[in-house]
Amino acid sequence: MMPALRVYTLMLLGLLLALAPGKASQGRATRGFDLAVLAFVDINGDGVYGLSQGGPEPVLSGIEVRLCRDHPPLLSIGKEDIWLATQTTNPDGYVVFRNISAGDYILLGSVTDGYLPTTPLEQYTRLEGNGGGAVLEFVFGQLARSEFKGRFIFPLIGVP
Repeated sequence: MMPALRVYTLMLLGLLLALAPGKASQGRATRGFDLAVLAFVDINGDGVYGLSQGGPEPVLSGIEVRLCRDHPPLLSIGKEDIWLATQTTNPDGYVVFRNISAGDYILLGSVTDGYLPTTPLEQYTRLEGNGGGAVLEFVFGQLARSEFKGRFIFPLIGVP
């Protein structure tokens, strides 16, 4: 199997496993959106999950991801916003927030000790209409600090 096909096959398999209905959701129709989040080690530092020189980029389990309902002023976390849920990525690197209604939302990812983010830690989305079970996927990439030598990656402003 070609390396690129293998990566996307693994990514699809992980997403399908993450989206498999749990006992609580079996037997009911999903009407909203499902927000799937993948956390991964961004070996090549490009902010995109895929291939690196050594093969598929590994996923990160144990990353905390928070979902917040964003209220005006939009695109910033403030006291007016409502935290809805917090989940931790599974062994396949995924969390899924299910049956989310239309509105403005913020996804906030955490950083593993010894790593730097290669994607924004706050990601914003506006959901419109009836999702009908549509799945939107977001990624949180991280690069080991030891691999950062001599690299210039955005966004790193404000990262300790």
